[in-house]
Amino acid sequence: MRNEANRTDQEDEHWKQMLQNASPTQDPPLQARTYLRAWRTKAQPVLLNCADGGQYMVKGRQAGRQIINDQVVARLGTLLGAPVGEPKLIDVPSALIEIEPNLSHLQPGIAHGTRFIPDCMDQPELIATSQPENRSRLARLAVLYAWVVPGDWQFLFSKSPPRLVYSVDHGHFFPGGPEWTVRDLQQAAPPYLPSCFSVCALTPEDWVEALLALSQIPEEEIVHTVAAIPEEWGLTIEERVVLVQYLLYRRSELPSTLQAEE
Repeated sequence: MRNEANRTDQEDEHWKQMLQNASPTQDPPLQARTYLRAWRTKAQPVLLNCADGGQYMVKGRQAGRQIINDQVVARLGTLLGAPVGEPKLIDVPSALIEIEPNLSHLQPGIAHGTRFIPDCMDQPELIATSQPENRSRLARLAVLYAWVVPGDWQFLFSKSPPRLVYSVDHGHFFPGGPEWTVRDLQQAAPPYLPSCFSVCALTPEDWVEALLALSQIPEEEIVHTVAAIPEEWGLTIEERVVLVQYLLYRRSELPSTLQAEE
């Protein structure tokens, strides 16, 4: 990405206006209704039933900037058509926290959530890469990972055939992981194919489809993805501007990078 010296005040002002004119109100939070279970990992996610009748894996603000990364990557993956958890903003009311001891670590208010994917097994490495149903899924995940820079990746696979792949838990993505700074994004290395996809033997046809999907994401949707992050999560306007610039720059660089991997 271009360094700070090459940015102009006019460019920054343009993206500030774009972000401010985006409409995060188009994404109303879902209210959490009932607690189902918890996981005792560092981020302490919980499974909650929400107002739409769906079950969501929820991380609260105690997870820090992991929830920013999680929400952004899941939204980008959805735009790309990659198999990620469906992202939502979840409103966790104080009344629910007060009556459920397993939610005592959460702060009331807006949390990150993704729709729960049932009947899957956790897998740190890719399997079922030759499964025909997974070819497009793997290519789009490879594009997503190269786009944002992965860290501490985690895959899910359906327990029953076909062994469909999903990618979840993106809190450590982006350069610097959950502690990323403006400088981390500005000085990031060029896009590269993450090593976990080396076993996939993706073909030119696989890349064409996935890269076409990437190119067809409207610029405004990328801006909206960043604008939709709630203010109370602590993402500053400068960080939002640089994040938009980072994503747009890397999108332009990805085709030549990944096609070189063929």
